[in-house]
Amino acid sequence: MIQQLVVNGCSYSQTYAKGLGHQDLADRLSIPRSLSLALGGSANSRILRTSVKHSYTTKFPTLYVLGMTFVSRLELPICNPENEFEGRWSNPQNQEFANRWQHNWGADETKQFVELKLRSEVYSIFDRVEDLMYRMLSVIADFKSRGHRVLIFQQADNLYQDYLNDDRLQLLKQPEIIDGFRWRAIAWQNEQGVRPYAYPPGSPYVPPDMNHPDIGQHGLINEYLTNYIQQHKILE
Repeated sequence: MIQQLVVNGCSYSQTYAKGLGHQDLADRLSIPRSLSLALGGSANSRILRTSVKHSYTTKFPTLYVLGMTFVSRLELPICNPENEFEGRWSNPQNQEFANRWQHNWGADETKQFVELKLRSEVYSIFDRVEDLMYRMLSVIADFKSRGHRVLIFQQADNLYQDYLNDDRLQLLKQPEIIDGFRWRAIAWQNEQGVRPYAYPPGSPYVPPDMNHPDIGQHGLINEYLTNYIQQHKILE
């Protein structure tokens, strides 16, 4: 029997957890414990790695709710670690960890990294989605083999959507992956009229389908997730 709910992801999941969305979801599912591993700016590799890492240390059978982030995000082990759990990893393009960069890394190295990353991504969308698919499938199989459960969905990225009909990506059609990775939680919430977060004046423009829902605006998504989990028997 599942005794704990863990949410993980980037700033979308972090904002959700700040409003205690994970506690509300656990209550709806009659799960007695909940916590968040979400960290703003996370890459998908970090979301999967830290979820698996946590799963090997917890004593409770756990449901992991993973809100995946932009496929193009990458991370490097370039930081002086704050703790053993997170280690040296950082996504230098999206995480402001400059005060923790190791001595041989600076703003110039970040700029070079981002430029090379963008060049490498031009023709590699499909390959990166395929790689992510197999990583997610591995996590699903591993969790279920050890008594845990997992639900995975995309938060906001729309870069890869046109590739999902390809035969090589049909393994995404698992009950643990909502709508074969087509469903985007942020876009769906925007369509439902969920109140968006008000960014400070002067902030870069964020499209409505990628705008963070405001803190505490988790009622509709938790209703959706609860119904999905029950209908697809994720906890069984």
